[in-house]
Amino acid sequence: MPSGKGDSGSPAKKAARKPSDRTRSAAGGKRYADRQAAKQQAALEARRRRNQRVALGSIALVLVLVIALVLIKVSGGGNGSTSGVASPPAGTPVPAATMSRLASIPLSTLKSAPTSQVAAPAAIQDKALTESGKPELLYIGAEFCPICAAERWAMYVALSKFGTFSPEPGRIHSAVRDGNIPTLTFYKTTYTSPYLTFVPEEIETNDPNGNTYTTLQSLTAAQQAIWESHTSQSFPFVDFGGKKDLTSAQYDPSLLEGSSFDTIAGAIGNNSTTIGAAIDASADLLVRTICSTLTNGQPADVCSSA
Repeated sequence: MPSGKGDSGSPAKKAARKPSDRTRSAAGGKRYADRQAAKQQAALEARRRRNQRVALGSIALVLVLVIALVLIKVSGGGNGSTSGVASPPAGTPVPAATMSRLASIPLSTLKSAPTSQVAAPAAIQDKALTESGKPELLYIGAEFCPICAAERWAMYVALSKFGTFSPEPGRIHSAVRDGNIPTLTFYKTTYTSPYLTFVPEEIETNDPNGNTYTTLQSLTAAQQAIWESHTSQSFPFVDFGGKKDLTSAQYDPSLLEGSSFDTIAGAIGNNSTTIGAAIDASADLLVRTICSTLTNGQPADVCSSA
């Protein structure tokens, strides 16, 4: 008969211990699975935090890029346009070839432009306006003014038939909140002519200062009196020697809105374009007015053609 010592190692006893072994094994496996699940959860949370940081960084980068693009647009960079908040008072230089072409638009082209939608200067009866012994053409405007922006194109073309500018007018634009129209400025220019004196006064820049704009030039007491006698201090005002005046643009300034400087300059002299026809016709009327009020029909080659 088997002894009692051998009973502890019997197959039945060993078999009886196996369920507890399996229980311990299962418990260990669960702890292992729990640890693995905890690690995976921690890794998942780490990835989520990392992804959030990346997403926030990407959003910040996009915002920086958007702000940079807006600043470039506002400053007029990237495309050579004049869409900035403000331009230099004396403007930026215009290529000599462009100014030369504008100054030499044929009189026949100006004369052939349709004038039905273009306003002519009106007669006034003031004391003769002179400067340095010559009849004076007085211009009072402002660089922010969209009406002035439109009129300066025609004025430059017309005045170039009677004299020269040195330096040539620079390129500016009316105020951004006033049409942002590309144009020329007469500020810091000198006009020389044997027939007349041109006195341009640009009262304000296109740089906003609250509800107004920063001051640029100041009128004399005499100029102020003339301006107030014919307008409610509005722009533009052009006095042709005390005989005629112009108190608005000759054509609708909105024709120029949305166009670049080069587009407008390129249209002048081309009467098949709306812009070109309006500016050419306006310049033609200015040439005629200058001949009849300021230069006594001189020079003959200009005034006889006009």
